[in-house]
Amino acid sequence: FEIQYPNSYSAAVYIPKATDGKEQAKPTSLPLLVVLHGAGVNEHSALYEFTSPGGDHTNLPPYLLSTQQAPPSLSENFVVVAPYVGQGKRSLYDEPRSKILSFIKWFNTYIESQTFDDGTNISINRQKVSLFGFSEGATLAVELATTRQFQGVVTASYGFTGPLPKMAIERLQGIPIWAFHSKGDDIYDVQCSDRLVESLLSYEGGLDVFAVGDIIKYSKLIPPTKDKMEPGREHVRAALVASRNVEVFSW
Repeated sequence: FEIQYPNSYSAAVYIPKATDGKEQAKPTSLPLLVVLHGAGVNEHSALYEFTSPGGDHTNLPPYLLSTQQAPPSLSENFVVVAPYVGQGKRSLYDEPRSKILSFIKWFNTYIESQTFDDGTNISINRQKVSLFGFSEGATLAVELATTRQFQGVVTASYGFTGPLPKMAIERLQGIPIWAFHSKGDDIYDVQCSDRLVESLLSYEGGLDVFAVGDIIKYSKLIPPTKDKMEPGREHVRAALVASRNVEVFSW
């Protein structure tokens, strides 16, 4: 369904269905996944762009959830919210970071105030709020993670082309980050994610080398064919692979 934060973002929202009728009326504390979309034309509503076949953002978890293609580790366990930059706007990356953080804080309070049709009340586990970012949204997710307000980050087709500032790397230490990127990406070169992961792993004040693999993961995708592909296909595919990965949502 779709919600609207007054004077701010609309968003597509997913709530797991209650599985036990005897427990439906009891508050349930669930982790939250915040999905940050990439750039798009964005001509329609949030619900259309995230869940309709012709939408701009159909390679992300909300679409897979709406079409019953998401892994159970996501669909049965997470509340998902995907803020939408708005009709006629290009990307969340262009938005003030404080505005996005304010939306997330508001959403937690809003969703907890709702009683759904099946009698369910939802409580968000504030210690388990994670980010899933695609393309420019992946770059945004890494920036937001430096606030240390989030449990973990999944990036797909990360697009920041320069080195991360040392202070940002310091603030990211200890935060689980799983990067997905295709070697065939023709929008943002795979070297963008290479540099991100390398900078996190090589930080001189970083974790013990034997523990790093538990914190930083990198799935580098190989294009399925050497034939000429549709432009942008591999860029989009990284987010689909990440969204369908069972382990991502149980990591």
